[in-house]
Amino acid sequence: MGLKTEKQIFEIVKQKDNILICLPKKPTTDAIASGLALFSVLEKMGKRVKTVASDFALPHDHSFLPKSKEIFADLSALRKFIITVDTSETQPDNLEYDIKDNKLSIYITPKNGFYEPRDVSTSAGDFAFDLIFTIDTPDLESLGSIYDNNAEFFYHTPIVNIDHNPANEHFGQINQINVTATSVSEVIFELLQDWGDDYLDEYIATNLLTGIISKTKSFKTSSVTPRSLAIASHLISQGARRDEIVKNLFQNKKLSTLKLWGKALANLKASPEKKIVWSVLHQEDFKETETEEAVLDKVIDELIINTPDAEDVFIVYENREGKIEAVVATSHYIDAFRLFSEFNPTGNHDFTYLKFPGKDLASAETILKDRLESSVK
Repeated sequence: MGLKTEKQIFEIVKQKDNILICLPKKPTTDAIASGLALFSVLEKMGKRVKTVASDFALPHDHSFLPKSKEIFADLSALRKFIITVDTSETQPDNLEYDIKDNKLSIYITPKNGFYEPRDVSTSAGDFAFDLIFTIDTPDLESLGSIYDNNAEFFYHTPIVNIDHNPANEHFGQINQINVTATSVSEVIFELLQDWGDDYLDEYIATNLLTGIISKTKSFKTSSVTPRSLAIASHLISQGARRDEIVKNLFQNKKLSTLKLWGKALANLKASPEKKIVWSVLHQEDFKETETEEAVLDKVIDELIINTPDAEDVFIVYENREGKIEAVVATSHYIDAFRLFSEFNPTGNHDFTYLKFPGKDLASAETILKDRLESSVK
């Protein structure tokens, strides 16, 4: 009988020294927190580790997370370019280089004689990492430029794919996909439990609990399971700082964001039998509250927390340029990217961002409502 997936992951980690953790472009809080937890565990195991996400900028309310400064926005120095000079006939005496007009010139002064072009060869060195973890990533394209600019690296390097999204394409050499988990942090926790409880400490527990709390909106969504509550209890017993997590994720909101939430509440609509809640915001709403579209994720969080029966939530709005867009948060089993594929979906399976060129607010609202109603089980 072959090793179960958790053991396979543990064995391949033991064999590798340089490990890259990849988060999707625009990672969720769950992806950020679980990636940082895995980073700390691998460091404990003596591995050289780097965490990346395309064009990443740490949200201001996430700076409390342990190791929060260890996520980089790009993947540099991935592979060395090697220039080899045959010195069997002539030994080098001095080496210099110069960069001019975007060209690198390397000057080698021989001790005697001179070098011929046939003495010089070039090659590519080994990749800087020998194992990749992808976290909360349904497909490699979701990694953005990290994958687009380094496709050969991903093709030649083994991938451990960790997720809880039913739409995951199982692209890894090892795939740990648990669709019944509330969050990818829960999947990471189960992995560590199999590896041994010795890896958990206050900081790793805080990161994992952050991911679970963010996905369950502090245990107020219908996705909460007895298992997720038991895991949260265990993480708190290991030192996870629950109060600090809740304060940073849900209580530190700017007055302007609360004002926009008030606008959203004033325009709130619902389809109770389908458990869908939505709101419509106009260009003037952002101007009056002095807010930007970026805070709409927070507004949707508040709608989910304060309307516990809602399983699908969206806000359709007119941006500052007068164009119609939307933010959608759907149930775990709905693939919003596929459902709204013609509206240029971006984001992730927590928050999907859509554009409606040529549409007005009313028609965009109708499209969103009708499609979600037809998809609700």
